[in-house]
Amino acid sequence: MRLHDIPFEETKSPEPEGPPLSWAFSADSKKRSDWRLFWLLEPTMGALNYFTHHALRPLPLSACSRFGALIAPLAQARFAKAKFAQRLLKNIKLLRPDKADSEQGANELLSGWWTNTGRVFAEFSKTSRHHPDGKIELVGAEHFHTVQAQGKRVIFLSVHVGHWEAQVSALHQTLDIEVTGPFQPEPSRFTNRLIHNLRKRRGQYLFPPGRKSGIRLHRILAANEACGLFYVDDVRENQIHLPLFGRPTPTKGNAVAAIKLAKATGATLIPVFMIRTQGANYQLTFLPPIEQANSGDRAADIETTIKRINGAIEPIILEHIDQWYMLAELRL
Repeated sequence: MRLHDIPFEETKSPEPEGPPLSWAFSADSKKRSDWRLFWLLEPTMGALNYFTHHALRPLPLSACSRFGALIAPLAQARFAKAKFAQRLLKNIKLLRPDKADSEQGANELLSGWWTNTGRVFAEFSKTSRHHPDGKIELVGAEHFHTVQAQGKRVIFLSVHVGHWEAQVSALHQTLDIEVTGPFQPEPSRFTNRLIHNLRKRRGQYLFPPGRKSGIRLHRILAANEACGLFYVDDVRENQIHLPLFGRPTPTKGNAVAAIKLAKATGATLIPVFMIRTQGANYQLTFLPPIEQANSGDRAADIETTIKRINGAIEPIILEHIDQWYMLAELRL
């Protein structure tokens, strides 16, 4: 199967059906709230995001990034009492007690998270410009080139640090390869439409969850038509299962899927991450390949390999916790 033979429309996130008008007048407060969210609040926020996205597109990348940093404190103040914001601060104190041993230290990391997130979303309109504008420094690319020279397939394993969407484009541009994998849809259908159009402009194929997508990814990787890319800090059952942070290894999720796909196609697993160094500048780092366990016990091999993956990614997350977007979804 060739990647570009697939109609691009099939990479679009499925959209939920909206609640009926009767819910707006229901005696059930949750139904009324769901109706307002779907038909009023989400469209309003969607229109605002569309306006901001397209207003930023003509600007230079660095200007977009600075705009995101400027509005970050406003967003932080706006959502200060939200549950996810309280969870952010709690997680920072739990995971980085060395830096968050005082309120000042904890708040500095928290402000850093909001600043990076603000920059990320402001840079979304320019995700294909980081490499052409000289904003990306490559580190450890020899790990990929060595595997590539051996004619082996590659599955990249990554996490949501720095700018994950720009990383997808950067891998394609800096290595001159096709990159594909699964993506996790956003809660808002309007955000999903915006991201779909963004990827369409740059010809980037990522697939929504589902069995059909899994079959396609297997065929594409088996034919060596593209390298795989799996973000292993995915949300499942209202929780982030990787990094482990001392918890049991998961039996489902992107990491497990990547390991199984690597086994089935003979692919090599290479961790990669892209952290922000300053402003709109990033460092795209490739780590040595993960050696897959091969004892013959499938479940035990997956568990061992996940622990090896965790050994590579957990220190990255802890070191750059103020750039880890999924920190808001972690429930410890």
